Order: sequence, then structure tokens, then C-alpha cells
Amino acid sequence: MPNGQTRILLIYNPHGVVDRDICMASRNSGIEVKTFAIEVSKSPEGHTLERIDLLEIAQAILSFNPDFVLTVNGSGLDNKGFFAYFCAFLKLPLVLWYVDEPFVIPEWGLKFIPQTAVGFTFDRYYERRLRDWGIQWVHPLPLGANEERLLGYSPSVPNKHPYAHRVSFVGALEFPKIQYLLRNISTLWSTMPPGMPDVLDKALGRYITDFKRDTGQILRECARSLGISFEFPNGIVKQMVLSFIDREASFRLRHEAAASLKPFGISIYGEPFWEKIVGKESYKGPIDYYSSAIATLYRTSRINLNISKYQLKTTVNQRVFDCPLCNGFLLTDFREDIEDYFDIDRDVAVFHDLADLKKKVAFYLDHEEKAKAIAERGKETILEKHTYKHRLEEMASRVRAAKNSAAFEQSCEAVMQKSAPARFQTFLERLRQDTPRDIKSMPEVPIDRAFEGNSIPGFEALRNTLDE
Repeated sequence: MPNGQTRILLIYNPHGVVDRDICMASRNSGIEVKTFAIEVSKSPEGHTLERIDLLEIAQAILSFNPDFVLTVNGSGLDNKGFFAYFCAFLKLPLVLWYVDEPFVIPEWGLKFIPQTAVGFTFDRYYERRLRDWGIQWVHPLPLGANEERLLGYSPSVPNKHPYAHRVSFVGALEFPKIQYLLRNISTLWSTMPPGMPDVLDKALGRYITDFKRDTGQILRECARSLGISFEFPNGIVKQMVLSFIDREASFRLRHEAAASLKPFGISIYGEPFWEKIVGKESYKGPIDYYSSAIATLYRTSRINLNISKYQLKTTVNQRVFDCPLCNGFLLTDFREDIEDYFDIDRDVAVFHDLADLKKKVAFYLDHEEKAKAIAERGKETILEKHTYKHRLEEMASRVRAAKNSAAFEQSCEAVMQKSAPARFQTFLERLRQDTPRDIKSMPEVPIDRAFEGNSIPGFEALRNTLDE
């Protein structure tokens, strides 16, 4: 990677909040970024479908000549790993930035080549998982704030704005996703043992009290204690069960925390199911997180509450960076890595359990000036250290070191010698010859017998909604 301006080709989901923020923030990062939005749709069963045109993205790579290709949460990678082979052939690092819990489904294929990938994870807890997949270069890289978007919202708000709450919380219970998971687990696991619901219920309780433990291990222990033996029929069902436990546990946590603050007049924004559990008085309706409305809510609520999902083991979510940048005061649950980002009680306010939460809410309602001072100092720290510009700069530095290593070049050569798909050389040559031409005029490329026009098997990749 040359010493000049870094060039990144970014593949992202145009519907994801974090994805869009990274995309927007990259424009003023000092890094030249070409973005490529994938097509996302839903199947009748509720699964997420992705489609990316290999010829179009390959043409973009050859014409843009990036230093590396970045995909958020593995978006746009085909099940057969064809795109990963293409990057390895060009000796381009395929960079995976997981901003949610990373997972792979064996039946869907690996999608990337571990020896030529560079992995980043928003939570250092998942570093080991990426290394277990065989990725040589793995680094923690937390979420951040999109300075361009959040500072662009107008700060002038009347004192009696409808968002001017004593305490507010924005977040999902994910009830529809929990129902989706239960429905598909029941359908796909026809051999589920009769006692499995009891196992899941017991595992949920243990997971809530010790959420850093491996969920699969907790399940096995609970099954043994109840005298139940089980095997997952496939990796899809396994991941759905693990995801159900995490989401259901987070559902219960948020429900309990919100209910405990009803005496303080908490106002809740999110999915309609909230109304069933907190009532019409507390539920204020949905709100678009990717809009000026969220900034107004943050700015005008006296206390903004953050209740992290259990998938965040050591790190914090994007709200911790977004809220102060909107001049809002945030009270967040403690995660150990927050001390690496902020000075507690100076830049950020935290609580450790429900009793502490109620104590802190009462305190900051009575000490509004202290809350405002924390929000101001938090904003300064975020602008100094924690925007997506900072994250992309750190990423570029680490990828540069990996790409310039002898190990990376050797890995690329080894991959192409042993694992290149059939007729790959023919495909690459035809692609290079036709790069200046309109993609629609490209003749058919004979990669395999199922290849037709601009579509390649696996590029309409089936992915369920386990992603955040």
C-alpha cells in the first residue's frame, strides 16, 4: 500500500444504520472510498436475501484499484467464496469488519478465505472466534460516531418540544425477530427432543447471570442436568437457537429495566410491542434512528438511557458515541472497555445494576448541571478520538501492515495455486479486456455450467435475520 492516500472499496448494506454511517463518514475521512451498496430483500419466510453482481463489482475493483476491499458484517460475499478468490488473485486484502456478533453457517460456506482476510470486530470478546476461523490478522475496532451526520442536525429546539422527557429510552425489544426465530426453529428442527423447551428456559437464566460464557456450553450443561440429549440438525438451526437465547435474554433485560423506571416517568421509543408491556403512557411510538428526530430526542431529554444487548460482552454500542455528539446526556450500563474510551463520571455516566440505575436516574434528575457537563466533555472526547474517521484511519494502518507482509503475499500465491476455481484465469482475462466497456455488453463468461449473464451461483446469498 503506497504512502499516499488510501483507497478503499466499501461494500455495505444500504439499510443498516452503522453501515450507512460508515459509508457517509468515509467521504470526509481523508481516505478515498468508493462505495458499493448491495441489494437486500426478504423471502416469504422472513429470511434476508442479498444479491451482488460479481461482474459489476469486479469491474469496479479493476477500475478503482483500491488498496483493500472492506465489507461490513460480511455483506455481499457469495456462499462459494468466489469473490474472495478474486481478491486473493489481485493480492487485495478482503477486510471483514463485524459490527455485530460474527458467525458462520457451515452449510452456507465460509464466504471468505481466512489466509487472505483481515478481521476487525467491534467487541474484543469475539477476537478469538475470528482467529479460530483461521484469520491471521485480527483486531478489535469499536463502533464510533458519524460526525458529519450528527453535527449536521439543527441544534435549535424549543424548551417545550414533545421530545423533552425526564427519562427516555430508544431501543428494540426485537419481538418480531424472536418470533421469527422460534417459528423457524420449530419448522427446521423436526427431531427436537420433547424436553428442549425446559433446556432453553434454564439456559436463558444462566446466560443472563453469566452472559460472557459460551452459549453453546451453557446449553449442553443445562441439557445434561435435565437428563436430555440433543444434537442440532444443522448449523442454521444451531445459530438460530443461540441467537434466540441472546435476543430473548436482552428482551427480558430491557423490559425489566424500563418497568423499573416507570415511577420516574420514562418515555420509550421503539417497536409497537413496547406498548403491550409498558402501557400507552410510557410508549411514545417508533422513531427513525437515522433521522434528525433522534438527535432532537437526545438533545431535549434530560436523561437518555442505554441498555445494551447481551451480545455486547466488553464494548459499547453506537448510542454511547451518538448521544453526546447531539449534546445529549447518556446514562449507560457498564461494559469494561468503556474505560478505554472515556473517563467515567467525567465523560460518561454509568450504572451497574437496576438498583444503581434507579439511584443514578434520581441523582442526575436532581443535578442537571452535572449531567450537562458530562455530556459536553463526552462530546469533546468523541470528536477527538471516536469518530468513524478515526476508526477508518486505524483500520487502514493495520491493513497496510498486513498487506505489506511477506505472509500475505505468500498466502495469496498459495491460495491461487491450490484453490482457484476452475477457469478462473479465463474469467479474469475476459473481465480485464472488457473493463472499459458497459457492463451490459459483456459476453457470457464461462465460469461454470450454471453461470448465466451477470449472475453467479451464490451471489443471491441466503442469510437469515440474525444480524443486527
